[in-house]
Amino acid sequence: MGPRVQQLVDEHVIARLPNGKFDQDACRVAYLRWLRDPERRSARTRADADFVKAKTEMMQLKLAEKRGELVCQSDVDALIDELMGITLTAMSSMPARCAPRGDLATRRCIERVVFEVRTEIARIAQRKADEAGEPPLEGGKS
Repeated sequence: MGPRVQQLVDEHVIARLPNGKFDQDACRVAYLRWLRDPERRSARTRADADFVKAKTEMMQLKLAEKRGELVCQSDVDALIDELMGITLTAMSSMPARCAPRGDLATRRCIERVVFEVRTEIARIAQRKADEAGEPPLEGGKS
């Protein structure tokens, strides 16, 4: 007896005779009824449809990625970190570059504006992280 026949016996699709053998005609009829069972067929059809839908979505994502319409979030995060690092470093050096000698009032004014802009950037970034449910950074404020 093959594994498929044993599976059909275990699932009570076909039954053994008291002597351990099978009534072939009765088993054929029971198996055909099982194959034609609308509930079994509709469940299989649903499962097949769900599988085709999932596979189609996966193929669409791969195609979008190859077209350059889809990128990895970690790549975007790294780019944002790099650009913000450049921006914040340039802003920090702005007071000394714009008022290099003696013009302390201008330098303090620029420092105040740089501080306000950096604070606003941090506030907006924190609000967006909170909205997205991001955990606080280690060692940072929450």
